[in-house]
Amino acid sequence: MDWKLKRRSTHSSSLSQSCNVDRLSSLPDELLCRILSMLPTKDVVATVVLSNRMRKAFSWITTLDFDDSSISYCLRCHHLVERFPLYESFVDNVLTKVSQAEQPLTRFRLRVGGDKNTHFHPARHAYCKHACFPVMRPARLNTWLSYPLLHCALKELDISFHVGNPNEFKLPSEIFASQSLEILKLDCWLEIGDGAEIPLICLPNLKLLHLHSFNFTEDDFVTRLVSNCSSLEELTLTFCTWMKGDRVTIYSRSLRRLTLYINKDEDEKNSDLVLIDTPNLQYLQYMDNLAHHYSVTHTNTLVKACIDFRFLLRFGGFKRSFRCQLSLIRALSDVQHLSLLRYSAESYYFAGELKDKLPVFRNLRSLELGAFDMPRWHVALLLILHCSPSLETLVFPEGLYDNVHAMEKVEDVVEAEGWRTTQTMPSCFLSHLKRIVFNRCFGFDRELNMIKFLLSKALVLEELVVCLSKKPSYRRDPPQIDAPNLDQFETTLLNLPTASHLCSITVQR
Repeated sequence: MDWKLKRRSTHSSSLSQSCNVDRLSSLPDELLCRILSMLPTKDVVATVVLSNRMRKAFSWITTLDFDDSSISYCLRCHHLVERFPLYESFVDNVLTKVSQAEQPLTRFRLRVGGDKNTHFHPARHAYCKHACFPVMRPARLNTWLSYPLLHCALKELDISFHVGNPNEFKLPSEIFASQSLEILKLDCWLEIGDGAEIPLICLPNLKLLHLHSFNFTEDDFVTRLVSNCSSLEELTLTFCTWMKGDRVTIYSRSLRRLTLYINKDEDEKNSDLVLIDTPNLQYLQYMDNLAHHYSVTHTNTLVKACIDFRFLLRFGGFKRSFRCQLSLIRALSDVQHLSLLRYSAESYYFAGELKDKLPVFRNLRSLELGAFDMPRWHVALLLILHCSPSLETLVFPEGLYDNVHAMEKVEDVVEAEGWRTTQTMPSCFLSHLKRIVFNRCFGFDRELNMIKFLLSKALVLEELVVCLSKKPSYRRDPPQIDAPNLDQFETTLLNLPTASHLCSITVQR
């Protein structure tokens, strides 16, 4: 036998032997326990069959992670939930075995019914009804939810259950009276807030609180909840509804990050008042219909804010809507990074006599502006830029226009003339603006006019990035305009003159 072949064979044999060695079981107890605690519970159960020591290690784990994401609940509205009984039996058996070990539990995660995207039908642009979700016996789910609350060492609780009979369930009130919890995430599609239902709220060590898809039956439940979390640093309320009032109040001296997504449709009543008093807040993300009144105080520590007004006031017109918007925007004047999406940017066009009352963002370094849906919107853009004297980065994450109908040629000539006759330039053009990014650019003349204007005025611009897109959106029937030639548009972009000799132009597809 050739010596090279013999050597290779010997090496392969030793490699095969090394692969068969159970290295996991030889690890120290503390390290092995930590590794198992990082795995989903189904993988831990599959691992314990490797050796006697691994079976013993199962009683050491301090975290449980049950996730039913591998189950197909529905496919084009066919209810494929036949595997769910197996999942129920699995959870029951694991909880029984772990409870016998009497090991302190520090983290508990439970997923039932998948998440919101699991039940979305792209063809229908809609979500499944409750019939597509698994049906559970309340006693069984209540046992699952109550089990982690028996452990005084519990630090993280993450529960998400979407079932076909949600009205039969209530959250255990003990969830809101845990002395040890530091992280609490709940996504349950339930009504919550009745004082008799949750008599005591006391979460002194809670640092992170996420609530998703809840209907609050008390107007002041969130206020009461937050005020009883003295260590809370991050609060996220997404797609929640205030059922008995239109007043949202958040008061916390410890809060650092706040995300509010209030669930309302266009035809629903706007909130009456949004009151935020968080003297140590550093991050704010707010999405809602525009409220009638805002009271946002103590924001000098704010670093980043994202404002997304999905709809303006139902009655009162654009000017009154902008006046209401100003009460929030003024409170953000010290921010360093700002995103104004949808109507929060577009409504600047209607500032009118309120121009002199616009806040100046003297510390603003990065600005994101949502897509516009109107002609001659250079008026709104220049107003915003005039208020941002130190701006360094300007980004259009949604593109320049909300849909192709905004690019019809009704106002093209007027808008192009408006760009050329603009007299006073924003001061950021002269010494600060260095980077501009356009996403979802379709190649229309209105977009080109905008880019030409910025390139001709930004004297210290270092980089322009344009991302071309072939798939515009339509809010009604497709407009009677020809689709642009993207190759020709790219060539035109790359040959545009620039006021800054340092500027590079990058086109992406």
